[in-house]
Amino acid sequence: MNKKTILILILISAISIFINLYKKDTSPPCFNVDEAAVGYNVYSLLKTGKDEYGTLLPLRLKSFGDYKLPLYSYLSVPFIASFGLNEFGTRALNTFVSFLFPLVIFLLTSELFKKKSIGLIAALFFALSPAIQTIGRQAHEAYLTTFIITLSLWLLIKSINKSQNLYKFLFIFSLFPLSFGYQFSRLWLGFFFVLIVYFAICKKVSVKYLLVYLGIFLLLAIPDIIIKPTRVSNLLFFNNVGLGLQTAELRSEGGSRLFYNKATVGIKNYIFGHLIYYSPQFLVSLGDENRRFNYPGISPITFVEYLLLFIGLYYLFKDKQKWRFLLILCLFISPVAASLSWVGSSITRSLPLIIFINIVCAYGFVRLINSLPNKLTAKLFLGLIVLIYFAFCFYSWDFYFNHYPKRATAIRSWQCGNREMATFVKENYNNYDRFYITKKNSQPYIFLLFYLNYPPEKYQKQANLSAPDDFGFGQVENFDKFDFKFHYDQNLKKAVFIGYPDDFNGLQLDQNKLKKIKVGPEEVFWIYSNK
Repeated sequence: MNKKTILILILISAISIFINLYKKDTSPPCFNVDEAAVGYNVYSLLKTGKDEYGTLLPLRLKSFGDYKLPLYSYLSVPFIASFGLNEFGTRALNTFVSFLFPLVIFLLTSELFKKKSIGLIAALFFALSPAIQTIGRQAHEAYLTTFIITLSLWLLIKSINKSQNLYKFLFIFSLFPLSFGYQFSRLWLGFFFVLIVYFAICKKVSVKYLLVYLGIFLLLAIPDIIIKPTRVSNLLFFNNVGLGLQTAELRSEGGSRLFYNKATVGIKNYIFGHLIYYSPQFLVSLGDENRRFNYPGISPITFVEYLLLFIGLYYLFKDKQKWRFLLILCLFISPVAASLSWVGSSITRSLPLIIFINIVCAYGFVRLINSLPNKLTAKLFLGLIVLIYFAFCFYSWDFYFNHYPKRATAIRSWQCGNREMATFVKENYNNYDRFYITKKNSQPYIFLLFYLNYPPEKYQKQANLSAPDDFGFGQVENFDKFDFKFHYDQNLKKAVFIGYPDDFNGLQLDQNKLKKIKVGPEEVFWIYSNK
């Protein structure tokens, strides 16, 4: 790699980390409940070697009963140790990864096409990508896991191209962190197994290597077999109550059981749900249905990239690129975990898709420019594409930085106000005997643990989670002075009541004793006491 390529890569990585850090204190507008759970469990592991429930070095974090995969938490320990239990420290791991990610994109793309210019363009597409970089600004496991998937795929292809045992060993080693990354890790472990079987048949790897992979694959499956996380099974589309109701409705209207049953209707819904992830509506316009991860006005990819995707696919097959079928499989596999879920279109569960779109777009861009016969025409066309691309990028990032955090829907989706609520509790902890706090729209206990820096060894003795609900989540009903069953009792003189405005409907309140927590245009919490 020459000095010029290295300098360009460093510049692209600098752009990536700048986008990760710029206005991070205002957008996203708040620190969400899952981030607080990750941060506090990291703090607990750092202080005691145990999670919030007192489990020593757990392979899954029980958290809200969703049994989070722990890789992000374990790798965040040095960052929390350095920066403390705070929002920056919790998100710092993904900030660090944002600097390394373009390098891995470059390595993978260059290995696929044997051309560094394509690798550099793919890295730049990544660095400016609203879809993936907005996730990287959060403490979200999908970003880190997508990084490891990209790295693992590079190691695998490198081992096949070079036939070197070092890369084969590193690829096998990468499976361990990958298996503890995020829920779609399991899908990619299975996909890599299929690839290894194929390469063994083609005699690119030995049968012994295949057996080693199989052994590790089965070993890494043991925690899931033991724990059986309910959150994952509850998200599968065939476990959705709505599927049963839809099937029953179709039969009541005269539909035959042969054609209208959970299997046939579910498969049809799955196919249509999977195709959504390749549509301009999802990729260019609407994105994730969860407003915590996307918002109309923030395009996951630009319209230019969407066109380049099809141009790239055309040239992949026209040029008979060696790894064209692998890229097609990666594009197909990436949204499978998301389309198996009934909760709607998801950027986080399909995040690797953006990486492979970036790679194909970069190939299409270079081939398109090279196909133009006239150099002047090529330069003018290149300038036009770049101008339009940056214009689309500008509008998405401008909306994210300056408009998104002011939208009421975003504020509610991010569960804003909990930081301010916890600050009030911290300042008034000694003034009250009991705090009654609503848990209607969030898990307030974890925000209190996080912002109070509550001693883990003290909380572990009190930790108690209810049975999971229909969504796979449990609830903490109380700890310390805090009761999360909101009710107002005018006879309690040393108690404070914290709820949403509608929790106080019908109550006669002394406005002088009422404190309101407001975030942007939204009144989030009302705080009231009889004292």
